[in-house]
Amino acid sequence: MSFDERLDLEFAYTSYLDSCRDLYSPAYRCRRPIGHDGTHASGFGAHRVRWPQLSLNGPVATPPAARF
Repeated sequence: MSFDERLDLEFAYTSYLDSCRDLYSPAYRCRRPIGHDGTHASGFGAHRVRWPQLSLNGPVATPPAARF
């Protein structure tokens, strides 16, 4: 199973309330389970976005302005 296939399953079986919700942009919040390891991710297929975890960010923190 590829990492993208695993993410698709995580997104499909993780409710919004149980998801990390780290903010990437107004349109994208992390859909991986709370407490996940590795990168944050949101979206499906060609619209998937990944971004690194920053230790200073909380679960719904705003990313640095340089990302926009």
